[in-house]
Amino acid sequence: MRKEVRDIIVKYGRDILCSADFKETFSQTHHISTTVGDHTLGVTAEAVELCLKHGLTDDVTLNNVVTASLCHDLGIIGRDEKFRNNMQCLVWHPRHSAKRYKDMTKDPDERVVDSILCHMFPLKLRMPRYKEGWILALADKAEAIKEKLGKPVVDRQDREYIMERAGC
Repeated sequence: MRKEVRDIIVKYGRDILCSADFKETFSQTHHISTTVGDHTLGVTAEAVELCLKHGLTDDVTLNNVVTASLCHDLGIIGRDEKFRNNMQCLVWHPRHSAKRYKDMTKDPDERVVDSILCHMFPLKLRMPRYKEGWILALADKAEAIKEKLGKPVVDRQDREYIMERAGC
């Protein structure tokens, strides 16, 4: 992962990265071969790369994209206690993730909430209403494919750099 991408993740995601909710993501398995935390960092990096590639570099967009990306799978934490099977997790975890995001912030942003709720598009038919949601949905699928191919975006050094720079 490029240093510029890691630094953007830290700049806009520091509070989430250092939260107890996010730290918990590194203890939950995801996509068989990774953790929710590493998957989430990979999705966030993919989303930031898309923003940079397409000139979407204003503070509001980057903040919303990083925030939504870091929170999009928080609802998977505790999946075995909350969901009976993978299908139920697929359907319901976006709502659980949006709730966790809302609980973490004093003033939840509508674009972030919509992005989190719609990140499973097209597997779920709820279509994103904002560019941030389209970026997140695409980044999530791209990272999932890379993980399945054994080429995740995030490695141990990336994770350590991000978490250390964030002051976690």
